[in-house]
Order: sequence, then C-alpha cells, then structure tokens
Amino acid sequence: MSDALHVLIADYVPIANKGEEAIVRGIEDMLGAGQPVALGLFDNVETVTQRDNITIFPRAWVFRFEGNSRLSGRRRLVVQAGIAAQLRLGIYGPLKNLTSGVDRCRPLREFFERAEYVLVGHDGVFCVESCGIIHLAKKHGKRSGILGASTGIAGGRFYKAGLYRRAMDVSDFCVFRERHSRDSMAQVCRDPAKLVVGPDPAFAMRPAEPQEAREVLESFEPYRRARQDGRPIVAVTALEKGRVYAGFRPDLHGQAKRQAHAGYLAALLNPLIEDYRAFVLFLPHSLEADGSDVVAARHVVEQMKSGPADSLILERDCNPRLLKSIIGQCDFLVGERTHSLIGSVSLGTPFVALTNRGDTRTHGIIGDMCHCEDHIIDMDVMDGQVASAKVRDMFAARTSLHQSLGNIRRDLVEQIEAVARLVRAS
Repeated sequence: MSDALHVLIADYVPIANKGEEAIVRGIEDMLGAGQPVALGLFDNVETVTQRDNITIFPRAWVFRFEGNSRLSGRRRLVVQAGIAAQLRLGIYGPLKNLTSGVDRCRPLREFFERAEYVLVGHDGVFCVESCGIIHLAKKHGKRSGILGASTGIAGGRFYKAGLYRRAMDVSDFCVFRERHSRDSMAQVCRDPAKLVVGPDPAFAMRPAEPQEAREVLESFEPYRRARQDGRPIVAVTALEKGRVYAGFRPDLHGQAKRQAHAGYLAALLNPLIEDYRAFVLFLPHSLEADGSDVVAARHVVEQMKSGPADSLILERDCNPRLLKSIIGQCDFLVGERTHSLIGSVSLGTPFVALTNRGDTRTHGIIGDMCHCEDHIIDMDVMDGQVASAKVRDMFAARTSLHQSLGNIRRDLVEQIEAVARLVRAS
C-alpha cells in the first residue's frame, strides 16, 4: 500500500476484541475520506503480523507497562512510576525502536517514518508511555495527539501529572470519548479548553452491506425459520470480563458469580420470548480465550426456559463491520458490550444497555453523549424483576425508540465530522 495514508495507532490494541477493532476501523473511515489507509498498532504478537491493511507490531517493542498482564498490584505501580521517571530523564530505551535501534524493529521504524498521523489514547488506554510517544512524534514532524481516550489522571498522580500536562501541551488534539475523563484530565492541563469530548471513533465505522449480514444470518436454519414466522429478532451481547461484569454482584466470585449473572440475563430474555415470540441472537464481540462471549452466551442459554428453536449463538468469527451490520438487521438489542451499543445507536436499532453505576464509560458514551440514559439498566441496584419490566416496556416501545434515535444519529454524524476536521487540521 505504497500510496496509502499511514496511520500509527501507538497503543496496545488487543485486536481479537471486536470492539477494539471497531475503534480502529472507525479511525480508518474518519481519516481516510475514500483514500486507502494503512494502519499500524501494537498487540501481543511475537513477530510483525499483517492482517488486511493492519500491521501489528509486538507490544513489547515499545510498551513495558501498558498491556502487560503479568503486572498487578504494587509491582504495576512501581513499574509505571519507574517508566515515568525514565521518560522525564529522556532515557526510556524502548522509544528508540520507533526511530532507530535493533534491526528486527526496522518494519516499525519504516512505518513510523511514513506515518502522517501518530495517535494515542484509543479506548480506555492512555498511559505514561503515551506521553513519550507524543513528544517523539512531534519531534519528527507528525500530526499527533489523543483520540478517543476514556481514562483520566486516576491513581499515581504524583508521577503522572507532569508528564500528562506536558503531553497535552504539545498535542495537536486531545479528544476524549466521555466527559468524566475530560474533566479528570482538565485538572492537570494548562489549557482545559483544548480538551474536547467527541464520539468514540467506532461510531464512524461503516457497517458491512446489509446483504452480507443477511446471507450470514440466513445460513442458520433457526434464524431463517424465525424470520419466516415473523418473529422479532433480539440481539444480545453477554460477557464475563471487564468493568461491566466486575460491577455485577462484587460480593460473588467464580462459578457463583457466573451463575447469578447468567440468571439475571436469562430473566430479562425469557419474557421477550414468552410474551412477544422473540428470537434471541447472541453475538460474539470477543472471542478471546480469556473471557469469550460465546462461553458467556452458553451460560445464559443454560438458564433460559426456552427451547433450541428460540435462540442462536453466533459462534463464527465476525469482523466488526459485519457485526454492526447484523445489529442493523435486528429489531432490538440487549447489550453489555459497549461497542454493540454504539452500533445500535449508529443504526437506530432500539436497545437497553446493561451495566452498573461505576461504569463511567457506558454512562458517559451511551447515557450522556447519546442522550440515552433512560436506556441503561444498572444491574448493581436494579433487581431482576424491575429490570425485566423495564426491558419489556422498552421492547414494546421499539418503534418510537427507533424514531427518536434518528435525531441522535444525525447529531453524532456532525460531531464525528468535527473531530475528523480537528485531527486533520482541515
């Protein structure tokens, strides 16, 4: 792709998670404007890996802290503080792999050299290493900054504050995907007016063509029969990892927590099948070995009262554009995955979001930015019976909800275009 626009997303991006890839594809669509785009990012791979137009570099070439699952507790804090100290002294060695260093890192150096944009802070990622990357990118004449972050100053302020402040000083743009994170970073920013709240880049991702989604769905006999019988299709994204799951019954652990969580979701879905003849379609937004959505869906189905003709777990590996298009083919969504909810808002599919009060991401993106706070169920304070009644009411009102999402979608498109202009300086 010699003539392509090169964009380096200089973050740890676990690309097996479809929400992560949806962000990456959204950035591609935001900045490409019809031009071919070559994307670079970092993941836990041993060697440079090519996947379509995405070049995946080994995370360890640049990141010692971010994405390192072996670090936890006090050790994690000490390592991050040590990296921050090295960055302040200008001696954090892994940054050299972007511009010089050992021969095995040559593909990264070549990509960095060609990159017109160097972006950090996608999703929940922004760390001390991000600060060094911004400074290096600016030194080499790149347009660089924070795009789509959902993280604030949080813990470790004593070693983060100065680094974060100077990084925001030199950034060409500082875009956060929800207000909570922007307000947190504003505490240490010299020019808070520079910090912008804008839609998660995944809102900008174009879905696959509707026909592609229909062909996939109609390859499954239970789905074909449900459509032939005129049954409404309810998409579901269930999970067993991350902040949504952690906030559900924190008093429980292991199998007891899994059973309680699956039972809660089953109690929401059973009445839709019984009262409205709904057909339930479980979508896999993550097939990672640690916390697969397919496994979570199986646990929910085990506790549902319905038979095999009433539900389907989509177990195939679907790319995020296809998943978004599939959501557009459904009549309703019950979602725990944030990026399934983003897809639902983007396409006008009525939904309810399942989370907890501590999840500032869902409340900030779906509740605040999308003006859909009434669509959110906080499972930590709403018992199953009340939640089930709310889901039934929302489902019954799905036609009017679809209409109300139209204005929200138009507003989001305008905001996305404004962010794209800011990043491109156009």
